[in-house]
Amino acid sequence: AGDEECGYEQFFPECEEEGQTSCIYPTSMMRDGLQIGLALEDQIGINPLKVGLIGSTDTHNSNPGDTEEWDYRGATTFASSPAKRRYESTRLVGTQYNNPGGLAAIWAPENTREALFDAMKRKEVYATSGTRIKLRSFGGFNLPEDIAVTADIAAAYTHGVPMGGSLVASKDNSLSLFVWAVKDPDNAPLAKIQVIKGWIEQGQRQEVVYDVACGGSDLDPVTGKCLANGATVNMTDCRWDNSAGAAELMTLWTDPDFSADEDAFYYVRAIQNPTCRWSTYDSLRLGKSPRDDAPLISKEMAWGSPIWVNAK
Repeated sequence: AGDEECGYEQFFPECEEEGQTSCIYPTSMMRDGLQIGLALEDQIGINPLKVGLIGSTDTHNSNPGDTEEWDYRGATTFASSPAKRRYESTRLVGTQYNNPGGLAAIWAPENTREALFDAMKRKEVYATSGTRIKLRSFGGFNLPEDIAVTADIAAAYTHGVPMGGSLVASKDNSLSLFVWAVKDPDNAPLAKIQVIKGWIEQGQRQEVVYDVACGGSDLDPVTGKCLANGATVNMTDCRWDNSAGAAELMTLWTDPDFSADEDAFYYVRAIQNPTCRWSTYDSLRLGKSPRDDAPLISKEMAWGSPIWVNAK
């Protein structure tokens, strides 16, 4: 779909012609499911794929939440630890394609079982690739123009809906999104925030990716994409560059192509500056050259639950 970030940590290759198993099929991705949900709503009057997003891990090492790249110990101690075993693995699809896993994040008024489950039910949740980025988004047609300055969360709830919510399209105003991200305090700065929009147009599934806030750079007026911010990684010791990027990004973005006649969804993606992948850390500790079948670096991400807009 022309999304340069879609290749992040793909476990399987793309399906070849007629292939449907052990490969990435068009319906393997969450975005495709959201689009299919819109199409089904047009057909049957209900969207059965109105889902929120969380990330999680599938490990068996009795260490939940251990998702740091620099401290990865494998998914199972008997099969993927220590580092020498991971480095020497010859499995076709396996150890080198694993990663520390993701995290589920919840926006709740208090840390109680009831409040957490209420937040999950309303889909006010987001996923990360393992980094501890804070991510928030609100959508509305009358959000305060200065909200990206005041960061007035109460006003955002009053004049809009949070991630996971639904809106009825306005004929008078375009949709605006208030988006906010804060870096993981123990990780690299933020590179950018993006908005992914999907909709159905004349029966066809459509999507577009907007860069809406840039960390340490500006939007290119021609491409509409964030210019490179110059972030680097020292490959001799995996130190990342704290001088490039942003500790926090916040903006009020208005959809330049909004149509009140189309059902659509919008979700936010925050992207971190590059850091060493776990396999690169392993190589450095072992005093070996990184394997050529795994990326050297990783750009950690956070994905917010969608906000849906139904045609008026």
